[in-house]
Amino acid sequence: MSIRPLLLLCVLTASVARADPELPRDETWLMIGPLFSGSTREAESGVGLEASLNLADGFQALGVFGQAQLMKDSHTRLCAGVQGSFMLLGLELGVMHETGTREHVATTGLHVAPYFSFIFGSVGVRLGIPLSAAEAPRPRYGVEGALVLTLKLPVQLGRDAAIPISHR
Repeated sequence: MSIRPLLLLCVLTASVARADPELPRDETWLMIGPLFSGSTREAESGVGLEASLNLADGFQALGVFGQAQLMKDSHTRLCAGVQGSFMLLGLELGVMHETGTREHVATTGLHVAPYFSFIFGSVGVRLGIPLSAAEAPRPRYGVEGALVLTLKLPVQLGRDAAIPISHR
């Protein structure tokens, strides 16, 4: 799977500006889209879906995210946690779980992922640190480092600012 066309798409969409030049104030955004990763662990790649719900205020945003990916060796990587961003830089902190295969037992661990964000996606690195695994003769998954690309469709859900009584 070639990642070059996806990177080109991200660069092209990064230049799209908001129609409203003002910064967001107490806006709630749902972002959903495909997730692609290339891991350093056994040259493994994955494809999946990411969704996030964020409260944006000025140059900063805070929210929650969830990811589900089917990895090249047919196991699943699930992840959920919190994320925050300031301007174009962000960080995800969460818990990840990788399902078992014939070669590895199911493994749960910590997910840490700094990223560079733009309106329609992000590019980042992911670090998966295993914390536990079931007792079995097979090894657990090891530490993972990955390059991650997401494309996102932003949907504004509303503003959290108080609505005057006369406008309800």
